[in-house]
Amino acid sequence: MTVPSPKDDLTRLIQSLPDESSADEIVRELALHVMIERGLADSDARRTISNDEMGQRIRSWPK
Repeated sequence: MTVPSPKDDLTRLIQSLPDESSADEIVRELALHVMIERGLADSDARRTISNDEMGQRIRSWPK
């Protein structure tokens, strides 16, 4: 089984959108797709933190 190239993957995503999609809608969908893929890669590589840790980090931000 061949893994699709990023270009092929994103082309399929664009083609799956309605023909009347605006350029802004297409860009949003592409950005969301890329962010999800990065998040999944981070999760697979165990580059994650717990919700509690994230809460502690946010609370430490200057106000």
